[in-house]
Amino acid sequence: MTDKIQLLTGKMDTKDVFIDAQEFVTGRTCVIGQSGSGKSYLIAVLCEQLLQNNIAFCIVDTEGEYFSLKEKFQLLWVGGEEADVRIDIDFYDLITKSITNNVPLILDVSDVLDQRKVVSDFAGKLYEIESQVKQPYLLIIEEADRFVPQSKDSIKEIEEISKRGRKRGLGLLVATQRPSLVNKNVLSQCGNQLIGKLTTENDLKAVDLFFADRKELELLPKLNTGEFFVMGNVVKEKTRMQTVQRITQHKGLTPKLIPKATGKITELKTSLGFSGRPEEIEKKETVKEAYEFGERKLKGVEAKIPKEQIEAIVDGKRKKKYWLFGEKEHVKSIELHSFIADSVSGEFVDIKNGLKYSTGISKLIGLNENEIRILLEIFRNEKTTIGDLELKTKLSETTIRNIIHNLQDRKIVTFSKQGNLKL
Repeated sequence: MTDKIQLLTGKMDTKDVFIDAQEFVTGRTCVIGQSGSGKSYLIAVLCEQLLQNNIAFCIVDTEGEYFSLKEKFQLLWVGGEEADVRIDIDFYDLITKSITNNVPLILDVSDVLDQRKVVSDFAGKLYEIESQVKQPYLLIIEEADRFVPQSKDSIKEIEEISKRGRKRGLGLLVATQRPSLVNKNVLSQCGNQLIGKLTTENDLKAVDLFFADRKELELLPKLNTGEFFVMGNVVKEKTRMQTVQRITQHKGLTPKLIPKATGKITELKTSLGFSGRPEEIEKKETVKEAYEFGERKLKGVEAKIPKEQIEAIVDGKRKKKYWLFGEKEHVKSIELHSFIADSVSGEFVDIKNGLKYSTGISKLIGLNENEIRILLEIFRNEKTTIGDLELKTKLSETTIRNIIHNLQDRKIVTFSKQGNLKL
C-alpha cells in the first residue's frame, strides 16, 4: 500500500471527496453521529473502499449488519452458526492468516453473550501479532461506547492500540452515537474525525475539541442524513461532504411502511362492509375532502381472499370429535377483519364516526428485526424475564438488555417487581 491510494468517501457539491488511505489505515479515526445520521452507512462505504483497494481490516460488528459486504467482496465472516467460521475459533491463528493473506474480517458479536470479553481477546491478540509483523491493518470498533466507555470498564487492549498501535502499523477507527460516553483518552487520540448530526448537548460538548470555529459546531444539529464534516490528516482541509452511495445493500436501514393501493374514504368504507345511508354521504364526503387537503395521506388495502383459500385454511383447522371416528367439526361463520393505516405515522384510522386516530403500529416504526422479536415474546407473556427472553429468542443476554433499554427509552416496555424477579 502506498501514500497515493485515495478512498472515495463523499461529495462536496459536484466534487469528489477522497481520504488518504495510508493515514486512514494506520492512524486514529473517529466516526461520530447520532442514530439516523448515516454513521453505519458511512462506515460501510469506507469498508467497501478498503475492499476495492485490497486493504485488510477487521470490523467489530455489534448488530450483525455488515455481512452484506459479502455480496460483492471476498472477506471472512466470523460469528454465529450461519457465519463462515464460528466465533470460538483460535483468534491468534485467525488474525495471523488474515494479515499474511490480506483477508478482511467481520467479527460479528451480535449473538455473543459477553461481547466485551470476545473483543478484548481479539484486540489483545491483534496487538501482539502486529507488534511482530508491523503490517498496515485497521481495526474498526462499532458502538465504541460499549467497549471503551468513560469508566474503569474500558477495554485496556483497545486503549493500548489507540496509544501505541501506529508504530506497529495498526490503525483504529472508533464509531459511536454517543461521544460523551466514550473514553476521553481514546477519543483525544483520534487525529482524524468524521462527524455527522448531533443534537444532544453533552455529545456536542464532547466533540467541541475538534472544532476551532464555534459556528461549525452549531451546524451539527442541522446536518442532513449522510452529511459529515471530515477533518484531520486524512484530508488536505476540513470538508463538509455527503456520503457517496454504497455498492452493497445496507442492512441497517430503518424499516419503512410501503404504501399499497390507495382509495377514497367512501369507497374504502363500502369495501369494508359499511354501507352508508343517504343522509350520511354528505358528512362522509366532507370528512374525505377535509382530509385530502391535510398533511397526512391514508393508505388502504382492500381485503381480497379467494373462497378456495378460506376453505383450505378452515379445512386445516377442523378436527374430528373423536380420535378414531365421528363427524368433523362444522364451521358456523367466518369473520374477516381489515384496518386502515396512516402510511407516514403508522397510526390506525377509524372512519366509522368521523376521522379518529389510534396508536396502531406507530411505535413499531424504526424497530429492527430483533426488537420486534423481543416485543412479540413480551406480547405473548407480559410478565417475562431477561432469562425467559434469552431462551425463547436465542439472542444473547447483552443483546436483549440493549434492546430492552432502547424499548424503555421509547416507552414501549416497562419493568415491574414480583418478589426478587424483575419482570
